[in-house]
Amino acid sequence: MSQQWQQSSQQASQAMAQWRSAHPEATLAEIEAAVDEQMNRLRARMIEEVAQASPLEQEGESQQARKCPHCGERMQARGKHQRRLQTQGGQQVRLTRQYLSCPACGYSFFPPR
Repeated sequence: MSQQWQQSSQQASQAMAQWRSAHPEATLAEIEAAVDEQMNRLRARMIEEVAQASPLEQEGESQQARKCPHCGERMQARGKHQRRLQTQGGQQVRLTRQYLSCPACGYSFFPPR
């Protein structure tokens, strides 16, 4: 992850340098908005990578051992699903997780990690 973050950070820095060249008379508020936009993109990439790098996901630990929070039965995996979430910076993050459901009561969810 570290190497990817360094590359993303360099890309953000280069984008800001290009932006500044194209906007030599930008106000401090405009500069701040442009920096915030780049940082929000970088932040979203980092959030997505960290969330996807869950040790349990990588080790393949079975989510099926989880108990249903409604009835206590063992949850069953129903395949991987992708979910799109929005960060506080307004950027979209995609997470792929094993979708779980309860065969007894039908409760289902997309685990948060």
